[in-house]
Amino acid sequence: MTRPFVGATRILLQAIVAVVGAGLLAVSAMLVVFSDAGSSDALWVALRVAALVAVTLIFTNICVGAFRPFFVRVFKGRTVQRVHVLLDLTGFVVALGHGLMAFVFGIAGYTTAAVWIGPIALVVLVVVIITALTRRWLRRSWRWVHRLNYLFFAAVMVHGLTLGYDLRHQVLAKAWLGLLGAVVVVGFAYRIVGGLIARRGRRAGA
Repeated sequence: MTRPFVGATRILLQAIVAVVGAGLLAVSAMLVVFSDAGSSDALWVALRVAALVAVTLIFTNICVGAFRPFFVRVFKGRTVQRVHVLLDLTGFVVALGHGLMAFVFGIAGYTTAAVWIGPIALVVLVVVIITALTRRWLRRSWRWVHRLNYLFFAAVMVHGLTLGYDLRHQVLAKAWLGLLGAVVVVGFAYRIVGGLIARRGRRAGA
């Protein structure tokens, strides 16, 4: 079991994590606000901001889960779990808001299959949230269900690259999503490798 950071080091790392988290959300909004269509219809801007913010929230939540050992050392384990669930819930609400605004704005002309990726991904996210809230009763199975977060993120990437105005027209937005995707892949690999190492350790000590 890893020891938590102590004293000034822990406070500094907590501050850095908070600043990075706020910065991620700020970048998502600025990609839309400072784009060539940032001053267009308010609903059009809002639904695009909501889309990128939702992606960023889910990305952040995946990182919290993937690199949980580090975050547990910086914060208390219970705090990490509460933030984990809160990010899922907030991401769901923002993504749902994006979907509702999209239907109000109009989806005529968009590829039907790509449009339906959004609602399906929301259903997957609901399942993930439920497993996070009921993990005490699901024992080991909740971990496998919770990994649907990665499937959700992949679906969102396809949805955004197919339909998203910013992701289709902005190089910076594409680079931003690519960076988030790369970190998610690294986090997934880290989690798998870490799990295999831990499993071997338990077998060796048995």
